[in-house]
Amino acid sequence: MKRVLILCDLYPPAFAPRVAYLTQYLRSFGWQPMVFTEQVGTHQLFADFLIPCPVYRVYLRPERGWERLLAFALELVAEYKERSFARTIIAYMQEHGLARPDAILCMTYRKFPLRTAQTLARLWGVSWLADCRDLVEQYSDGDFLPRPIRLGPLRLRWLERLLAKRFIELRNRAFASAKGVITVSQWHRSLLSQVHSSVSIIYNGYDHKLFAPSYPPQTTFRIVFTGRLLSLAMRDPSLLLEALASEELRSIPLSVDFYTDDYSAELLRSLPLFVADPRCHIHAMVPSRQVPSLLAEASIILLLGNAENGSDGPNGMVSTKLFEALAMQKPTLLLPDSSGEAAQILVRSGCGLASGERGEIINFVLQHYTEWVQMGFTAARHADDQYIQQFSRRREAQQFAGLLDQITE
Repeated sequence: MKRVLILCDLYPPAFAPRVAYLTQYLRSFGWQPMVFTEQVGTHQLFADFLIPCPVYRVYLRPERGWERLLAFALELVAEYKERSFARTIIAYMQEHGLARPDAILCMTYRKFPLRTAQTLARLWGVSWLADCRDLVEQYSDGDFLPRPIRLGPLRLRWLERLLAKRFIELRNRAFASAKGVITVSQWHRSLLSQVHSSVSIIYNGYDHKLFAPSYPPQTTFRIVFTGRLLSLAMRDPSLLLEALASEELRSIPLSVDFYTDDYSAELLRSLPLFVADPRCHIHAMVPSRQVPSLLAEASIILLLGNAENGSDGPNGMVSTKLFEALAMQKPTLLLPDSSGEAAQILVRSGCGLASGERGEIINFVLQHYTEWVQMGFTAARHADDQYIQQFSRRREAQQFAGLLDQITE
């Protein structure tokens, strides 16, 4: 069995489904993974994930605020964090007599740890692949950061844009020595093809062991959203709220439930229609293994997309949440209809509606409310099961293994 060293910015218990399920299924296709990642926070959304391979966590983040700021500045100027990560990995493998891998796979969000992969591949004389699940360019202005940069009430957009430009520059520079780049949508591939000649798509997906059709009786008609908003420019539920306030829907006894983080909750409470409707509720985010039961109990699964505003973003986002919803084969509502790839996949699956029209949204909710009244549950009755199965995490791992095989032939 061949060995692959996976370098990643996040790994469970942090929310990192793409790399988590890849390591779970990769052995089935002839590759033994070993993971090096940064030790970050105490996120517990994947706390119950059974880790299937050796995982080594490196402390790279200073505890004190001013030290973090200094480390961030050094990373932007000289990639200090990347250099420290590479040195730590080299020393650990030498100290413990670990053999060099047959290939390296680097899985990243903005750009870390691409430089580390480049350094180790050059040192060991092995080929490497870069997997970019998110790109700075996909976000609306400044939303690639966890929070806006502010000086008092003033948002420093010029600094956010400067950071974006630097992240893109460092990312593209690291690509030069990669044998291939992997990403998650047609839009992402089109963008990255401008800086690398070999770009493949491996979509985000769903774990077939967790997400599968289930139709328990529903005592309440529920519209359910799980995930983060990031910003209202990225994900805005206003279209749904306007439909719920319509004459046709305002008297229907339903519940709209957002399972989300604190920052997204603040954004929701900033919307007058959300505050005014007592049927709208906010709940804390739940661990990943509880999400399937939430979706099974939903009458409609709500997905919030983006308007694909061109170069200013947001663009090209085909979320894991889409594929998890498809796997449940429940009525799914994607707002707005960007006519982008996520909308096309949803419509092709037969599981729901992508729309930006108030009348269509009202009719969709009424249709499935009537179904719920008659049946006690709802289902996507025209779902294309064969089409949906191609997005399973096991199939995704097979695609990764195929690309690793190619660069080691």
